[in-house]
Amino acid sequence: MINTKGRTIIAIFILMLMPITINTSAQFSQSWELGWVTDVDGNYEVEMEADWDISGELVIFIENSRQSELNVNFDLEWDSDIPFIVDGPETGTVAGGENLSFTFTLTDNSALDIRSFSPSDTYVLTLTAEEVVSDQTVSSQDLDAGVKLPKNFNLQPDSVEDQSMYSNTWIEVEVLVSNWGNYRDAVTSADIEIRSCPNLKAEGLEQFDNLVVEPTDLDNNVAKGFNVKFVASASHPDRTCEVTFSVISEGDERVRSTTFDLKVSAVEVVVDDQSSDGGSSSGDGLSENTSNLAWFGLYELLFIILFATYASKR
Repeated sequence: MINTKGRTIIAIFILMLMPITINTSAQFSQSWELGWVTDVDGNYEVEMEADWDISGELVIFIENSRQSELNVNFDLEWDSDIPFIVDGPETGTVAGGENLSFTFTLTDNSALDIRSFSPSDTYVLTLTAEEVVSDQTVSSQDLDAGVKLPKNFNLQPDSVEDQSMYSNTWIEVEVLVSNWGNYRDAVTSADIEIRSCPNLKAEGLEQFDNLVVEPTDLDNNVAKGFNVKFVASASHPDRTCEVTFSVISEGDERVRSTTFDLKVSAVEVVVDDQSSDGGSSSGDGLSENTSNLAWFGLYELLFIILFATYASKR
């Protein structure tokens, strides 16, 4: 049997081994933290230029509270097809007691039609950092973030072919408005400027007020518009008028326009001259002609009668 002294020695020996065991286990405990540097509260919205170029950055940090080095592998997964390319590190090393940041950049995928991706959609990213020891994953942490595209507005009147008309007449010209952005837009108001032709007027612009136009050529959407009536007065001279049609976008409040020529030809007024030699025209349009030939015939007849009577008496 082990006496009391022997038991004491064994207990002391066990107590001496315990710190070694605890320290060894601590090397693999969850003593590191993964988090966002980028503000992703709500959703993170990338930047996008008018030509659909995308740029953005998602930055994370890893804080290693250990004294030993931490090695991690990164894995990124998306919940759906994305319109951008992600570029960033596949692995990372964080020294003991260090807080280190890692950046993942987002750029446009030129092989895709970026405009066809709706800004209403959210693309959810799950970023996982796996701690690796001897090629084995011993622990992992992950982060989630929603990424969105911004709204791009481009409300643009379509081109209009040059037109022609006569003075003292009117014509109707169809004017269409296209939405080349990626989100629905509306016309706040429309305006027409006519240069060098004060006797030419435009009517029907109020039809365009609050006209909603969905993204053109997406989901079978088409341009929208109305006929604009142009009225030329009777006194309008021969002239080519420069017409500029413009709209104000509700989305970005910008003014965009299109210009075309409208040629007005003056109508010739033909006056019928009813006067002629030897007569005069009365107010009722009738012509009255006079001649003294009838009087010469009567004198001749009387002379012949008198001559015949005198000759018979002789």
